[in-house]
Amino acid sequence: MNEGWIGTVFYCFLGILVAISVHQASGLALHTGLPIVTVSSQSMVPVLNVGDIVIIRGEETYELGDIIVFNGWETEPIIHRVVAIGNYPDVEKLEGWNELTDKYISEMSYGKEKIYITKGDNNVKCDQCAGRYPVEESKIYGRAVAKIPYLGWVKIKFVDWFVKDPVFGALIVIIVGVAYVIYKKVK
Repeated sequence: MNEGWIGTVFYCFLGILVAISVHQASGLALHTGLPIVTVSSQSMVPVLNVGDIVIIRGEETYELGDIIVFNGWETEPIIHRVVAIGNYPDVEKLEGWNELTDKYISEMSYGKEKIYITKGDNNVKCDQCAGRYPVEESKIYGRAVAKIPYLGWVKIKFVDWFVKDPVFGALIVIIVGVAYVIYKKVK
């Protein structure tokens, strides 16, 4: 079963099945629906770089300074640091961070669940200073607990080549396939 195109298809299918199983098991163990994310922007440099894989764990609550992954205003989950927390009328802020007033944060949290003010470490201003809505607990996947540097480039390139530009991805598959056939004939 490990020779020829049937073997190749079998092992590709098996690899996909193993990847899905690991993702699901990780989600159960880490109490989140999104246990593994890939950093795709420079907003968290130098702590997290483009291509880093980040392991996420769901928590009951989040604290100042936590790096959280949440469903926000982008199509992909966002990973930023908690710089302030509003729970009307109370407000907590990271020491030295004063981009928004306590009164403003308290007013934003009025009538809502606890809210989180977030900022990418490499960004000039906080997300909510740029007009984004505050992050509510129900939108948070979890807190970053570990990172694997640069391994996520595989995912980033896969998405770039096969999802964002499927014609280019098809061209790569054809070129690799033709090269493989030529190699087998020469061998």
